[in-house]
Amino acid sequence: MTRHGFGARLTDETWGRLIQAGRPQRYEPGSPIMNQGDPGGSVHLLLEGAVKVAMVRPDGSLVALAFRGPGEILGEFSAWSGAKRAATVLAVGPCQTRVFPTDRFRALAREWGLEDAVWGNILARQCESDELRAEQSALPAGRRLAAALLRLARTLGEPIDPEVSDGAVPRRRGVLLAISLSQRDIADYIGLSRTSVALEYTRLKELGAIRTGRKYVAIHDLDLLESLAEAGESEVI
Repeated sequence: MTRHGFGARLTDETWGRLIQAGRPQRYEPGSPIMNQGDPGGSVHLLLEGAVKVAMVRPDGSLVALAFRGPGEILGEFSAWSGAKRAATVLAVGPCQTRVFPTDRFRALAREWGLEDAVWGNILARQCESDELRAEQSALPAGRRLAAALLRLARTLGEPIDPEVSDGAVPRRRGVLLAISLSQRDIADYIGLSRTSVALEYTRLKELGAIRTGRKYVAIHDLDLLESLAEAGESEVI
């Protein structure tokens, strides 16, 4: 299984040592791993499954801010800053983590020389957030959705076998997002209406770029999706 985010910055040996040092914890779909406003008393490493990072509105509803997959670290900003949790983290499907008391994880990070990896991951997430805000303010719906799917491919994707060709057409790069991702989640994530997301999903399917199911999004052609994100559909066709 591909490790993303923080885990991708570590060697297999270091990741394995961390996993051995943490306490196993399992979460059922929809269960909160941490809640917005709570003290940052623990750090989690995500081994299996995917999570949704969401902000709680004043009316109690949730707005999706990000999605994370295996290898990610959860709760590290509060652990290092001392601030309360800035968001709620929910298990999208069955999840398995390794949990550490904050002081214990910080001590291990210092002892094993992992602090640069932690801060590098925090900065990467800030850049991701800035990128998302820029897309929401500047890109039309089609390019915004394509860019969001590419980001999810980087943070959640597992490579899938390219389609076999007869040699006349290059093989296409594909990625599977094995996550139950509703159109409402995507709409909140990129600042569109659910109707707009549904229309753009249909266009991407007609172009052969993606296929969707109840618990997955299959990106069949990353190159095409990248072209759509950069140029827009009318310039690619």
